[in-house]
Amino acid sequence: MNAREELKQLFADRNPVMVGIEISGYTGFRTTLIDELTDEEAKRLLEAHAPKPADLDKEYNALKEDFIKREWKSAVLAMAEKTNIKEKGSFAKFNNWMIASSRFKKHLNAHTIDELKLVHQQLKAVQQNNARSATRPMTKAWWNKAEQLKKYN
Repeated sequence: MNAREELKQLFADRNPVMVGIEISGYTGFRTTLIDELTDEEAKRLLEAHAPKPADLDKEYNALKEDFIKREWKSAVLAMAEKTNIKEKGSFAKFNNWMIASSRFKKHLNAHTIDELKLVHQQLKAVQQNNARSATRPMTKAWWNKAEQLKKYN
């Protein structure tokens, strides 16, 4: 069965005027009939209305991975702000740290999900080291902690 026949079956229960309007808009107002569609137009219109399950799985997995990646990026940025590696509203200092001192020596968007987890783990270790160092007087972490306590007063 060709794409035009499948489109006819797909649109059989719909209002013919609405189908004609959709086809007209899709073809740039060239035609309103399914039979006058080119093979390429018919295939693309069919894919838009009835995508193949494999394509849906790929798209779902890509969206899922993108969502997870965004969450890890957000966690990394939040941890970087807590440790004063990233300043609010500026990425310059953070980008320099990522390229010079992070575990993978590349910018944030180039990391995979597993790499983002390890960078987050590295930032947790930096935070713990800063907390330990803040107990010793006259260290940089001690001064930063004092500045934060001064802001609370």
